Amino acid sequence: MKRFMAKAEYKNYKVISFTSKGKELADKVLFLISDGEFVRGDIEEDFSLDDFVKCSFRQGNVLIFVGAAGIAVRAIAPYIEDKTKDPSVIVIDEEGRNVIPLLSGHIGGGVREAKKISELLGANLVVTTASDVSGEFAVDVFASENGFAISDMKKAKEFTARLLEEKGAVYEVDAEIEGMPSYDVDTGYANVVRQLADGECYGSDAKETDDAELDESAKETDIEKSKACFTISFRKDKSESGVLNLIPKCIVIGVGCKKGTPYEKLWAFVEDKLSEHNIDKRAVGVLASVDIKKEEEGLIRVAKELEAGFKVFSSDVLMAQEGEFTASEFVKSITGTDNVCERAVAACGCKKIIVTKESSDGMTFAAGVIDSRCGKVSVVGIGPGNYENMTIKAAQTLKACDVIAGYTVYCDLVRPFFPDKEYISTPMMGEEKRVKLAYERAAEGKKVALVCSGDAGVYGMAGLCYEDAVNFDNVDTEVVPGVTAAISGAALLGAPLIHDFCLISMSDRLTPMELIEKRLRAAASADMVVVIYNPESKGRKGYLAHACEILMENLPPERVCGIAGNIGRDGEYCKVMTLGELKGAEVDMFSTIFVGNSSTRDIAEHMVTLRGYRSER
Repeated sequence: MKRFMAKAEYKNYKVISFTSKGKELADKVLFLISDGEFVRGDIEEDFSLDDFVKCSFRQGNVLIFVGAAGIAVRAIAPYIEDKTKDPSVIVIDEEGRNVIPLLSGHIGGGVREAKKISELLGANLVVTTASDVSGEFAVDVFASENGFAISDMKKAKEFTARLLEEKGAVYEVDAEIEGMPSYDVDTGYANVVRQLADGECYGSDAKETDDAELDESAKETDIEKSKACFTISFRKDKSESGVLNLIPKCIVIGVGCKKGTPYEKLWAFVEDKLSEHNIDKRAVGVLASVDIKKEEEGLIRVAKELEAGFKVFSSDVLMAQEGEFTASEFVKSITGTDNVCERAVAACGCKKIIVTKESSDGMTFAAGVIDSRCGKVSVVGIGPGNYENMTIKAAQTLKACDVIAGYTVYCDLVRPFFPDKEYISTPMMGEEKRVKLAYERAAEGKKVALVCSGDAGVYGMAGLCYEDAVNFDNVDTEVVPGVTAAISGAALLGAPLIHDFCLISMSDRLTPMELIEKRLRAAASADMVVVIYNPESKGRKGYLAHACEILMENLPPERVCGIAGNIGRDGEYCKVMTLGELKGAEVDMFSTIFVGNSSTRDIAEHMVTLRGYRSER
């Protein structure tokens, strides 16, 4: 077998192989991980192994070695620091039979990534960490998945050892973040239960499980004495106690200062205020100020030191915040807002300000608590609606989401495949309400899939979603492509879209008929294949006949056309006909119309557009 090294990468995935067979597998892994985006064969062979590992060895990356585990161990050994800084390292044998998370399995996500790869390859997942082997709760995974910092890794190890010994643990959530979905989280394990202020416990099955079924030692454990416990708190004294503390990035600090205030002075001020108010500096997620400070070097460096985001707001936005703030006319004359620090905290979405304005030598400070869970709206094109014609990514997104939103008919199409999801549905013409409901649920930290027939970006909801997204800072938006009716309908009819084509909707609910007519004439005069969506509905009769009359101003009645109806659903059909026959055809909203160009032919009752190959001339 030919021996050589090859490397390839896709986003944060870095793959290295050592044989031609390994190279093929590396190619396949990245192709599957990327849902087909990775260009197979895009692999480099002339490089240094040590340089590759050195450059890639940083947290957030996933290093995948296709080959012997010993090679990987020797390659990474010089660069290993600790599990809070190392990337996840995974080994796959070149036959693709076993996937082994080798390093940073929990905090770095190695076990999670290895599980995903093993499922994609149909391979064995080989895990060796004690909590994974025993099926127990892993506190470092829990912290990583929820964005919590670990106060002390030694305490985390002691907690895990005690948990494995006692088979149970308890945890507390700081009262000031209690009820916030980002931090008031369930472990998902019945034997790792939350302890309330009154000493009662509840866990993932608390509503369904009798108290007798809960581990008695967990209910009786004193949170301050037992090692099998942890807290979730932004409080500094919690991190410095004898108990493991998980620190959420839940604090926003608002900071104002005179122009040119040195970094050292600002850092000492901020550090002092955090300590004074018992706030762990690792809990600071955002430093906020007014936009005239967007290039203030001291503030930028303080945010970087805190590993926090740096946000600035215009004076108009700050003044628009509702609430009681410590006002200063002098500050307003300089910045345009009567208060920088408190208003900046409010502008970030903090509902609770825990430190009101405090000043010292031209610097101001305020702090608030924010529910920072970032929800997500995935606008998913489900294709025709049957599972077989969904893209892999569409199916994976629906499987992973918490809530599915959509037009009632589309929700009914996917419900049989995803029966355990929460559903939000609205009738036709309820698009704006549907999008608003989807974003409101996502703002609560939920993963919402907003389903659209065909492709979400083709007469779908993607555009409306991006318009609404600007009103939800803590919600991410992505568009998951689907198979639009033009593609699936063309496959039924034959091959009508071999050359240039355009899509035109006959629905005049949002587009004036005069503009639709103009587009039909332009497409006909350009000799393009025309695909017509939404040809008719119960309230829009005669629209297809009208379209045909306009097209026949330029096209002959003998022009080859086709109809594809109920694509991927019960009653699916297709029919090839002439433009003259199309004018009298009965269609509905589930019909897609194809009007051929001058080179489109009826070949054995299939609609085929010639491309212009030599054999076709």
